[in-house]
Amino acid sequence: MRIHFVDVGQGNMVVVVFPDNTTLVYDCNITSNNSDRVEKYLAEIMPKQGIDVFVNSHRDADHMRGLAWLHSKYPIGTIWDSGVPGNQDAPEYQTYMRVKRRTEIASYEIEQGQTWSNETVRILNGKRGVDDTNSQSIVLQLKYQSLSVMLAGDTDAAVWRNSIVPSFGESLNSVVLYASHHGSDSFFDDPNGYGPYTEHMEKISPQLAVVSVGKNSFGHPDREAMSIYDQKALGADDGTKLLRTDEVGSMTLDLMDGGRWQLSKER
Repeated sequence: MRIHFVDVGQGNMVVVVFPDNTTLVYDCNITSNNSDRVEKYLAEIMPKQGIDVFVNSHRDADHMRGLAWLHSKYPIGTIWDSGVPGNQDAPEYQTYMRVKRRTEIASYEIEQGQTWSNETVRILNGKRGVDDTNSQSIVLQLKYQSLSVMLAGDTDAAVWRNSIVPSFGESLNSVVLYASHHGSDSFFDDPNGYGPYTEHMEKISPQLAVVSVGKNSFGHPDREAMSIYDQKALGADDGTKLLRTDEVGSMTLDLMDGGRWQLSKER
């Protein structure tokens, strides 16, 4: 399995290519500032002229911006999202909904506990009936043989403490964690006020955390959050614990037979 963490600035985009070339794309943030670079990168990595599944982790602009362009270049067969509205007045939201409603695209609302493709994709979070859009981000665990990779969307500590860890705690172990919310401290903000929540990091026990982040006015990535990722990650073979797209560009993760994995950086 090959997983591309695409550098899209302050946003998310992951391209997953399964061994049979089935292609899943998790979020996108294609803008006027990065479109040429992203288009060139996709031309190099996409195995075919189409996307089998597009997963919108949640309906915030930086997770679905540029979807109309993406569909025009790589027609999307199916869209998954949580069905939870975001800022419905935003032009990105309106564009996303127009694409989602196209007759040639199947659309499904995703809930916790579902699996796909012979359980190589497991949904750990989805629509849960709470108000906050971020907290209902679709969280995916991708599996190849004995290896797993975690895509955390913009989920916060409360979701992990109250729902994901109690439901899946003993099977969360993943070699790579695609960090939540561009390195925000919300992933560790203990809702009970007793200091940083880190049990989810202990259960995931990643060797490496990847943070997708770009120039922004939100203070991402948070210094304390980055320190916790660095402390809790076990470290890859070369000792690396934490990588950021704004520093190293896009990255490609290969999950291989025999429990081996390798990550290569664009720069």
